[in-house]
Amino acid sequence: MSQFANAPDWLTEVFDAKLLPLAYTASGIPVWRILDDQSEATISAQFQANADEYHQRYAASDHFEDLFRKALEQTAVELPAVPRILDLGSGSGVNSVVPCLRLFPGAEVIATDLSGELLSILADYLPTIDAQDRVACVVMDAMSSPVRPGAFDLVTGVAILHHLLTPREGVRAAARALRPGGKAIFFEPFDGYGLMAIAYRHILSQARWPFRRLDKRLADILRMMEQDIAARTLPDITSPNFAFMDDKWLFSQEHIAKMAEKCGFSKVEFIPHMDHPTMYRDVAEVQIRLAAGSDELKLPAWALEILDGLDRAIPPMTKRRMMLEGTIVLTKGD
Repeated sequence: MSQFANAPDWLTEVFDAKLLPLAYTASGIPVWRILDDQSEATISAQFQANADEYHQRYAASDHFEDLFRKALEQTAVELPAVPRILDLGSGSGVNSVVPCLRLFPGAEVIATDLSGELLSILADYLPTIDAQDRVACVVMDAMSSPVRPGAFDLVTGVAILHHLLTPREGVRAAARALRPGGKAIFFEPFDGYGLMAIAYRHILSQARWPFRRLDKRLADILRMMEQDIAARTLPDITSPNFAFMDDKWLFSQEHIAKMAEKCGFSKVEFIPHMDHPTMYRDVAEVQIRLAAGSDELKLPAWALEILDGLDRAIPPMTKRRMMLEGTIVLTKGD
């Protein structure tokens, strides 16, 4: 079998490394692996058999499409009519690949991830949106550089940098892949979450009063979230636990700007995702729901008033400066 069997013509133009099919989905779409790569990526038959149930998650692409559109409009990103896009840490493509296909209908996209199974969900979904000839799913590390330098117009990464031991390597890989003047867009969490930690600590302190009660499970979740925020703000990268943390970083804008400059980007822009009047209350409720795995646990009225007081005290402009979540738009120097 050819090393590029069934590959779109443009795939061979963007890789220095040789590719081989790791597996084929039920639709006959390959997930590729890099020849001689030592990763243990596999795709189980059972996982492929259950792929249909995962397709329901693509409804969430609307939210991320809106975030991409906002970033493109606010930073005046201009791309060729048929841009080449490298997506780092694609997962199943819900958050990045599908929104990019909608925004750039002619785009040619390399979707990458360490998980062959997540990429197989995307590969199996591609024929349903007639994109099987415009997207190649490749198992690879976001910090590696098997693609040809300057081969891409846009590099994207949704919630990828804060998982990396050395996020600078992910930024450097993006810079290497981009042509001069090309753009990189990342969605990441920021150290504005420190205000959430203060609010959680205040709620836990108030819960010691006899007339203010807090469900023990809620108290445990708030304590866990406060500790998580502290661990990810200026994290101790020498700690033995750091490598085992899934979410490792809450970035400052200064940290991102320094990384970008050292990696060859000439311009850095930030677009906050939230500044609305109930931002802190809403974020707390989402975090509790995700930690609990259900909507069962609710903060009492007195605890919500603490969050509402924070929301009232911080005006929208300051909320934007003290981002919780935001888009990073980087421009590579000429």
